[in-house]
Amino acid sequence: MKVLLNTSSCRTGGALQTSSAFIIEALRDPAGIEWTFAAPREGVRQLEQFGVPIPATMTVFDEAPASSRTARRALRALEDRVQPDCVLTFSGPSYVRFRSFHVVGCSAPWVTHPNWAAFRSLGSLRNWADCLVRTAYKSLWFRRADAWIAQTEAGAHGLAKRLGLPADRITVIPNTCGERYRTEHGEKPFPMPGQPIRLLYFSAPYKHKNFEVLPYVARELAARLPGLDFKIIVTLPAEHRLCKSLMASAHQLGVAGCIENAGPIPVAQGPAMYRRSDICFAPTLLETFSATYPEAMAMGLPIVTTDLDFAHDVCDDAALYFRPQDASSATDCLTRLLSDAALWQRQIARGKEVLPRFPTPRQRYEAYARLLLSYRDASRARV
Repeated sequence: MKVLLNTSSCRTGGALQTSSAFIIEALRDPAGIEWTFAAPREGVRQLEQFGVPIPATMTVFDEAPASSRTARRALRALEDRVQPDCVLTFSGPSYVRFRSFHVVGCSAPWVTHPNWAAFRSLGSLRNWADCLVRTAYKSLWFRRADAWIAQTEAGAHGLAKRLGLPADRITVIPNTCGERYRTEHGEKPFPMPGQPIRLLYFSAPYKHKNFEVLPYVARELAARLPGLDFKIIVTLPAEHRLCKSLMASAHQLGVAGCIENAGPIPVAQGPAMYRRSDICFAPTLLETFSATYPEAMAMGLPIVTTDLDFAHDVCDDAALYFRPQDASSATDCLTRLLSDAALWQRQIARGKEVLPRFPTPRQRYEAYARLLLSYRDASRARV
């Protein structure tokens, strides 16, 4: 079976990480599929950092199809040249009407399960309107596929209910963390008195990630534990407006020294980032499936995150939860964790118990391959 894997939109964050891991598995053992790859320049860099040779069947895209007519035309031309049985868009929408049978992955929580906390974070009516228009446009393109892959049951339910898609063409294949995390078997010891504490918020710069709350958490934590030497670490492009706004707010609140920007972290260096940190702190307001959670479980960091359904679906009781956009509630969780060694150890142990629920990267790849092969007859009939 010939499949065109379209990862041209996977340029940042979890989508870039998981698509790179998927390509590595496809190159290692294709499981009966003849792959052709459409990948972004950022994805090529990730593969090179892992020491993976770039295959001759890979076409590199410098522009994203969402914003480039040239990229969309190039994808269609690639399809015409390859004549695949199926196109798999790893993280949609594709913004291209492929002629082949088209399977699209959906990790777009604004489309499948938005919540009021995330909407409130948008602020102005103009931002609301912009979000609604973008979501409607994405929804239109999602409907133009032939089959869909969701990462969670909530995502699958949203695709069927909100977009009216046929439930029998929606498959749930859970996300996971990279194999390098799983082989670490780390376990962070409870901090010693006077030890510097690093709270890691490993995230790309999206509005719904709720970076605005971080300076207020820093101020509350410094007030409650005045002798604590701590930093909240973020991983943002220095010139991004969200980073600039975060740092300006931290300076205004007098906690600029408590927030540090490590800049974007290449996928290959992710485990080292966790090793240098003590707590996974994730005040995000909207996710499909954040790989940060299983990564932290694998690396043995306790998790403190938002009390919302998507977080509970992934973490279960392997996290401490605080009210969305509530710095005081977040600080309650952090002070409890930092003052109770038994709680600290229990949360790490529970993370180790939850982690096996998620597939390994190989198991995830094989689930995709089985699904694509199951559509072989339908795809050939479509062609």
